[in-house]
Amino acid sequence: MALFLSVGSIMGQVDKAALKALQKEAKAQVAEAQKINDAITAKINEKTATEQEIMTECKKAQALIRKALKGGGIDAGKLGEAYKIYAETTFQPHNLMLHHAVNKEPFDTAFFYSNLKNMTDALQGEVKNTKITKGEAGNENQIKNRKDLLAQCGDYYIYAAQFNSDMGKYDKALESFDIAMNYAQKYPEVADKAQLRIPNEQIAYYAFHAAHEGKLYDKMDALYDQAVQFAEGALGTKQVRASSFLERGDSTAWANYLRDLTLSEPKANEDFVQMLISYYLKKDKDLGPDSNLMMPYVEELLAKEPNILIAQYGKAYKLFDSEKYDEAFDAYLKCTEIKDDYYDAWYQCGLCKYRKALALNATVSSIKNQTEAKKALEKTKALFGEAIPYFEKARECAPDEPMKWAFELRQCYSVTGQAAKAAEMDKLL
Repeated sequence: MALFLSVGSIMGQVDKAALKALQKEAKAQVAEAQKINDAITAKINEKTATEQEIMTECKKAQALIRKALKGGGIDAGKLGEAYKIYAETTFQPHNLMLHHAVNKEPFDTAFFYSNLKNMTDALQGEVKNTKITKGEAGNENQIKNRKDLLAQCGDYYIYAAQFNSDMGKYDKALESFDIAMNYAQKYPEVADKAQLRIPNEQIAYYAFHAAHEGKLYDKMDALYDQAVQFAEGALGTKQVRASSFLERGDSTAWANYLRDLTLSEPKANEDFVQMLISYYLKKDKDLGPDSNLMMPYVEELLAKEPNILIAQYGKAYKLFDSEKYDEAFDAYLKCTEIKDDYYDAWYQCGLCKYRKALALNATVSSIKNQTEAKKALEKTKALFGEAIPYFEKARECAPDEPMKWAFELRQCYSVTGQAAKAAEMDKLL
């Protein structure tokens, strides 16, 4: 027992000695930092300090304070004063670099960011560890000013993020954007004062695009929901998100993203509807006749919003391609109700009738019963006649482009016995 007590006593003496040495070292470091700060401040006030000297001396003082803080040897009652010195050694470098930024002059963007982090941490430390005293000789106004300055620094993190992005340091940029977006949580001492110059969704928008430029796709994905809330850039954000899946070589994820996006807001995303329909049509063609990716998507979309023109046209196209001319006709006609000067839809309406007529006409010669054959021939002529008004509507939409409609009209007029009109079409051809 006596041995254990003896060892415990020795350990206690060693710990006390180590702590005393640590405190002595920290006191010396803080004093040296204060001396450097006083000297450079005096030269700045006398306007004899060079920019290089300011940067060098302030970095030196900051390093000393950081060592002292990290070592843990500063008395609790002296922490506020240490952080005050720390903060003061960040102000002049910060202001110098801001001046260069405003004047579009080169400066050390990496140091701007590290100095900014030192400044806000120092201001926070000073505010947290300084006992407020009131009255004429008190520090109440000084701490209030420190809080105001700390609150303003949120905007500087946005600048730092932009500087880092410009330099291609995307990880640092995203770190800086994250601090800005979560500034009130990181610095709760000024949560009631910290009002950034731009809203969080706009910061998230900048961060999202920085992540894309840096090909940091996981971080980009994490920012998307917030970034897309920035209305002014929402379309660009959606486009970049979509293209990023293709950059990653994941066309399935690209298609699923566009599907979810367009089904949630069909009218707001018609360009993406067109892209996805084209994709599904190609996939159906590549995969063969048993593939049917496009139609279920279009039907689901039109159930939500029947007046999406490109979706109606895609449905009509697929039906026409499958030779379901009656159903295709109805779908193309719906397109003309949505857009009454839509040349393609009017032309395709006529073509549905025209193709039905050609298909029926091909069977006439094989019908042995003369009465039935005659009926089929009359029905063929009727279908050619039914096609005429739709081709004429197409003509109204593109009057100066007869190559688009004159051939079919000539055929229809010829079959229905309207020779003069057929000759007119001949001239146009």
